[in-house]
Amino acid sequence: MKKQGIILCMMLLAALWGLPHRASAQIFTMRTNALAVCSATLNVGAETALTDNWSLELSGYWNPVKTASLSMNFHAVQLGGRYWFYESFVGHFLGQHLTYVGYDLGSRTKRYKGNAYGLGVSYGYAWMLSKRWNVALEAGIGLYHTRDTRRDPTVSDWEDEYIYRYRRWTLAPSKMELSFSYIF
Repeated sequence: MKKQGIILCMMLLAALWGLPHRASAQIFTMRTNALAVCSATLNVGAETALTDNWSLELSGYWNPVKTASLSMNFHAVQLGGRYWFYESFVGHFLGQHLTYVGYDLGSRTKRYKGNAYGLGVSYGYAWMLSKRWNVALEAGIGLYHTRDTRRDPTVSDWEDEYIYRYRRWTLAPSKMELSFSYIF
């Protein structure tokens, strides 16, 4: 898994290496996803303009919620590129991203613990609010390979516990973002 992630990152960097760089005052943004914050997920994202129409983004998510009856504990990292139709950080854009997620999800009756990795595509639009602030709306879909362990936490000491291990490919939403960005 680690070796595959390193190879994918190296291929992405090699593909972006030959792109011409631009000189501009606004080439870097820091952002947060307001929809993720509503679910108690801490997140931060950074994006840099590579050319007039291409940018590279990196986002991290972490949800620490874990109680006896509910677990939403996960961490995720997304690395991606965006093609902007007008110019970087303004207007319509298409995106592609690589994602890794480690999770421990469940309720009183079922627990899912494992990881997922995959790639996805997205579409979005960014509005300039001022010279330094913008808001972007983005939605995407991705193909993920998941490996997880399912167990029933309600099994008593007198019953046999069944542990299920799953590996599967899943087509799922990969991005739903309403982000506020500060442009440097």
